[in-house]
Amino acid sequence: MKTSATNPSDAGLDGITATVACSPYAGELAIYKHGFLTVSPDGRYLMHRDGTPFFYLGDTHWILPHERFSTSNAPGVASQFKYVVDKRVSQGFTVYQSEPIWQPHGGGAHNGADEEKVANLTDGFSASDLPGFANLDRKFKYIADKGLLHANAECEWGANPVKYPIYTPAYMTRLTRYWVARYGAYPVMWTIAQEIDKNQYNAYNETTMEKWYAVGQAIEELDEYKQPILPHMENTGNTVAANSSWKQRSYHHGWAVQWQGQMEDLSVAKGFWNAVPTKPSLLYEAPYDQFWVDSRGSLGFAYKAFQLGMYGYGYGASGVWNDIYSKQGEAADYGTEYEMPNRYLWWYMGANLETGNQLTHFHDFYTRLQWWKLIPRFDDAAWSSFDDKARSLLSSDGKEVFVVFFWSDGTGTGSLVNFTANALHTAQWFNPRTGAYTALGEFYPIATRWRLPNRPTAEDWVLLVKKSGNVDTVAAGGNLALGKTYRSSSDFTASQTAPNAFDSNDSTDWQAAEGRFAGEWLEVDFGGNQAFNTVALTEYGNRTTGYRVEYWSGAAWHVAYAGSMITNGQLISFPSVTGSKARIYFVSGLAHQPIIYEFGIFNRISTRMGFGKAASSNPVRFHVSGTGKGGAIRFALMLDAPGYAEIKLVDLRGKSVARIGSGWYPAGRHEIEWNAGRLPKGFYFATVELPGPFLRAKVLSATQ
Repeated sequence: MKTSATNPSDAGLDGITATVACSPYAGELAIYKHGFLTVSPDGRYLMHRDGTPFFYLGDTHWILPHERFSTSNAPGVASQFKYVVDKRVSQGFTVYQSEPIWQPHGGGAHNGADEEKVANLTDGFSASDLPGFANLDRKFKYIADKGLLHANAECEWGANPVKYPIYTPAYMTRLTRYWVARYGAYPVMWTIAQEIDKNQYNAYNETTMEKWYAVGQAIEELDEYKQPILPHMENTGNTVAANSSWKQRSYHHGWAVQWQGQMEDLSVAKGFWNAVPTKPSLLYEAPYDQFWVDSRGSLGFAYKAFQLGMYGYGYGASGVWNDIYSKQGEAADYGTEYEMPNRYLWWYMGANLETGNQLTHFHDFYTRLQWWKLIPRFDDAAWSSFDDKARSLLSSDGKEVFVVFFWSDGTGTGSLVNFTANALHTAQWFNPRTGAYTALGEFYPIATRWRLPNRPTAEDWVLLVKKSGNVDTVAAGGNLALGKTYRSSSDFTASQTAPNAFDSNDSTDWQAAEGRFAGEWLEVDFGGNQAFNTVALTEYGNRTTGYRVEYWSGAAWHVAYAGSMITNGQLISFPSVTGSKARIYFVSGLAHQPIIYEFGIFNRISTRMGFGKAASSNPVRFHVSGTGKGGAIRFALMLDAPGYAEIKLVDLRGKSVARIGSGWYPAGRHEIEWNAGRLPKGFYFATVELPGPFLRAKVLSATQ
């Protein structure tokens, strides 16, 4: 390469020759391994250049120039700046959010020997400003070396260009050229200036806004990596997608949303989601932790953002976002004196707020899912019927994965709808404070609906539901209780009778007479002997503390299952029984009388079909399409240890229809090809059965 300068006499700039060597990146940092960022093809989220979705979790530092790089006032901490960066990286953060507020906004004299160097661009750019840029250089580099995206505003604090005449569009363009040349080779997201969309709360008019549009235009022209530009927005009380001043400009790639308050107005999120053209939105700024809200509020914003289709969250911790450097009782040394000393928190304490650790759980929860496929369902009645619609946020990946964030008062939930009919699902509670999962087991939606159990406590919880079975594979014959005859021990009113518990409608119910619990029962008469091995119950209020599932043998009632509390919709399995009638018999309850929304009864296909003392089986379902000559089916079998195994084909009723193979198999993977012959068209299970208690096997796949 050889440089060419407009001033040929500048020997330090003109005519410089050098060789640039480029080699593939060999490290493990995702931001380099997968490439810098761009917007996804569907316009919904940010992704790496190789197509890998980018999980955006940012930490806010509005007074970046002021943070100490080589010193600290915390014992054992050599660098204030590095300490916070390293802390956030260890917690799973992926983004560092900054503003170039060169001069602190009050908060002390700022003349100490350990103060960071700054630039003063209000009187023009000169050599005296270079130490300030050198200060930023090492910080930009450290952020990048730690694998973080740097979401940075450009050049100057957002309010200065309207105060100082020197900031013409031409001057802003020159500063931006310098900024991009200096920092554009790092992984960055350009955010222009603080709250510059729409116009920093009317600080700018149509004419003066041209100063900042010049910044966006210069980035668009000069950034050869074409990294995304998302101008920092005013709060949603002032600016949303519909009235953005940047939305029609070619150098506007998405929404860096500021949303104050509790985020209850779903119309705001809908506005960003439905904006045309489609662009990604991030919750770039929310109320700061221990400044405007407590830990519950700050942590909750992260989940609200993703549940509302804003695939990114910028966290702000008191003491960190505003760089409150001085300790309590010392002379003030603040990045900004805004709301000081009323909302004082030392930077070190802010960096170590428990919310930072809890956001690790947030990161881990969503990155275990294909979060970019989770579509916000807002308050769409086709997907949910929640007790508190504004504080119960559902997103789903089609009908495969459902995620609900509950943050209302109390423990109430509601219902999920639009499940795949006759499909098996699993559910878990996720605790956002601890990262712990609590299994709710398997359930079988009644008529594509599931009335949800109450939350474990009156705190924020996440419900995760996944479809784990395929159509028609859960129960032979579906819900055996439908279309039969029903009775009950008593009724609360004439509109709350036994048939309501068997109508596939969770908005109706049976309720026993007032004040009666122990000894009450709800019964279905099959009209003849019926085998069953599974029930699903849905009740109101978690009232039941003891119950039995019973069946009628023709002469007496017998206990099929005895339980305590009812988990709504959970499949309760037991050894198969046969009777002409079945009932739930209540033993005890907490208060009032039992209320049952739905009572489903199934003869579920066993998932442990075997022989001998400790047989084991892992069925794989597949479809046979041939009805004439048939065709070859290839089975893949995995054995953890050598042993005798028998591979069978069974139909949906659990009846064996063919033996694929049997004999002694070494440990490891085996592929077996079998000709279906004239096997009828339909769905089947492949199972492997083992006689010994210490062997495990699994049919990995079956394809025709």
